[in-house]
Amino acid sequence: MNIADFSLSRTNLSQQVADHLEEVILSSTTSRISEKLPSEMKLAKQYNVSRPIIREAMKLLQERGLITLKNGSGAYISRPETNTVMNAVSRIMQVDNISAEELTQMRGILELSSIDLAVQKITDEQLQEMKGIIATFSDTTLPLKKRVSLDEAFHIAIAQASGNNLMVMFITVLTSLLRDYMGKGVLVDGGIEDGIKRHQEILSALEKRDPKAAHQAMVDHLRVSSENVKEFDKQGVRITKKK
Repeated sequence: MNIADFSLSRTNLSQQVADHLEEVILSSTTSRISEKLPSEMKLAKQYNVSRPIIREAMKLLQERGLITLKNGSGAYISRPETNTVMNAVSRIMQVDNISAEELTQMRGILELSSIDLAVQKITDEQLQEMKGIIATFSDTTLPLKKRVSLDEAFHIAIAQASGNNLMVMFITVLTSLLRDYMGKGVLVDGGIEDGIKRHQEILSALEKRDPKAAHQAMVDHLRVSSENVKEFDKQGVRITKKK
């Protein structure tokens, strides 16, 4: 890692060090995941700052998901996890008062793009994975948390089939932020059965590699899901238990 010829102003030193180290990590052609960074002492000497400032800079880089700190070992370059992005989006939503409706609109845009790409590229192995998810999802006795988890997994699997890694990350983040929303959709009477049907229709269209049917199946699924959530919010209705 080359950090020569970098000078600091005397304010916000830890922020400046963190920003520069981030630039070095991201721009370096030699940096590798799990590569160990120089020691606190060496970095303090190179940046001409105290070790506490380096320590604070390391914490900032850890928050950004760029390094992992290991007690007694040091700092190692890491790949930002989805949770890092999810937490950042969640904070932005709160600060900018972004509504759940805006979030679901963005999810819809991404989900339709995702399935449009997936229907062109999906492999037999990926279809088999989705079949397994739907087979478990079709059990009407599943607890809500498990059902929502499988719902997430199915949509993430479609994103993976799209072949676009950013699509996978964004859909993973949005579905994680919308877990409560997705849960409401099955808490109305008939919601479970409808959810199973809609997912099976999506899978069937993907199996046939039918772009129009796949796109429409996703449109229908997202529309009905939104209607169910509105119904739940309006009436607070719960699933009618069958005898």
